[in-house]
Amino acid sequence: MNNKTYQAYSDESAINPTDRFVSVSVVSGEATILNNLRDYLAEIINNEKVKEVHFGEITGSQRPVTKAAKSFINKVINDFASSRKIRIDTLTIENGYYFNIFPNNTKEEEIEHMYHILLSHIGRQWNNEKWSFYPDSNSHVNWENIISFINNTKLIKNRKKPLLVKIMENNPSFTFNEIIQLISLDEPLVQLADLFAGLARFSHEEQVDCSNIVINKKGAWQGKLKIGVEYRTDIVPKQKQCRYELIKELYDVCHKHGLYVSIRERKHLWTRKNNYPVNFWDYKK
Repeated sequence: MNNKTYQAYSDESAINPTDRFVSVSVVSGEATILNNLRDYLAEIINNEKVKEVHFGEITGSQRPVTKAAKSFINKVINDFASSRKIRIDTLTIENGYYFNIFPNNTKEEEIEHMYHILLSHIGRQWNNEKWSFYPDSNSHVNWENIISFINNTKLIKNRKKPLLVKIMENNPSFTFNEIIQLISLDEPLVQLADLFAGLARFSHEEQVDCSNIVINKKGAWQGKLKIGVEYRTDIVPKQKQCRYELIKELYDVCHKHGLYVSIRERKHLWTRKNNYPVNFWDYKK
């Protein structure tokens, strides 16, 4: 079992009560690797002369923040995730689905529940119980509740199989020794989490349009989809068009490395195997 202290950086996209989808993304890995990645991301921010990479600011293909976001995607996938040096896990939920299951819960409890699922899954994927956690400072959730839940969660998931009895007897709980809320402007790794959460939520909101355009992008930008559906770029808002392009960039680079990220099957970003290092995950009870 790994005894190093690992780190997790997080952010959410669309946390308002009226939003149809909510996405939570966590960037995780061993501290020295994440420090290395942070330096690269900070260099991209400096080169593009932007204050930060924030999904909400991605509104045009030629904007420096959009170019920086594209560089973020290529750097993190090509040089880190493809070799399993880091993980980016993003969980998306449809609000109506969650509140049908837990009708008495609040929005904050929904987010807390999502973090509990994500952080425990991530810890098990790294096979590591010692963690430091750095969420975005704008997150309106009770972090003490989350850490209390996680610190009482076992590293090895009990599937009630007799062969696991001996293992479960010595099964450690997660230990989150440090939790510090960070200002995204000062932390590129939180910005990376914001970007992936935003891309995930946007792909869910757009569904069929996003899937058709990303899969058939070359023909789409010429005015017609390969599947024969008319597609006029002059009536598509520039904001949506540049976000489609970013999802296409992400989809292609993940496909190049065999990371099982799909958009065709469920019409939104989704990873077929959630143990893979770029994990777009749909919430299920």
